[in-house]
Amino acid sequence: MKSEDAAPALRRLTENAVRDLGHEFPPQERFDVDAALLVCPSGDGWAIGLRVDFTPESWSIAEVVAIPSGTVRTLPAVNTESLQSYVETAVDRARRGQRAAAERRLKLERNAEFIQRRFETWLDKKLPKTNVEYAALAAKYAEQVRLGNSRATATLAEQVQMSPSVMAQRIKEARRRALLTRGEQGRASGDLTPLGVLYADPEFPGLRALQASGMSQRDIAAKYGMSEALVWRGAIASFDLDEENPPLPESGVSASAEQIMRRDDQKQ
Repeated sequence: MKSEDAAPALRRLTENAVRDLGHEFPPQERFDVDAALLVCPSGDGWAIGLRVDFTPESWSIAEVVAIPSGTVRTLPAVNTESLQSYVETAVDRARRGQRAAAERRLKLERNAEFIQRRFETWLDKKLPKTNVEYAALAAKYAEQVRLGNSRATATLAEQVQMSPSVMAQRIKEARRRALLTRGEQGRASGDLTPLGVLYADPEFPGLRALQASGMSQRDIAAKYGMSEALVWRGAIASFDLDEENPPLPESGVSASAEQIMRRDDQKQ
């Protein structure tokens, strides 16, 4: 994170927690490459925002913002021991997340050729798209984000001869399918979810095939190292299609939801 961006980013996150969730809210966290933005309630009517810089071996609080979440205006008395424990836990979580992200990137590099092939299928506007194609799209988008391309959507749109507005809708759909993480409004952002990484792997059979084999959501989550909530979101998104007119990009071609969902579990 750039130092000049830290103050407004931290303040915005803290203010949003107060505005959206009111007096009582769970801790809010956002992790970047080497910094964590943390917002936690102080217990006496304030939201405490922290920017924590960290390395694999150490961490330090670089900035603190206090914003009232109620009518109290007297500065809060912060329990430093409790705060330190919370920061240590959050930083440890961020480090684990970074290690997991590095492992995911290695998998994506190994599957780069497969991802490119499935991404290029977006050139065919009449071909129904499955979770595999959406995962390939999400992988290419996340790559552009990591490269610092602020025009990631437009760049991908040019590559598959699609309008930027339609590409923006396709990226939104990838998020809905739980293949791409939530982004920040107004900027290119987001990364593949663990489910997105799986669908970008030619060896992954798909959620429908796993469930048909008798695996529960808990079984799938344990086998592939992701949360049950993510498995549930992915399963719901795969089945939540309009049976009369499922979304097909720029084609006007219709297909049944069953046809599209069946393709989710097929690799060519």
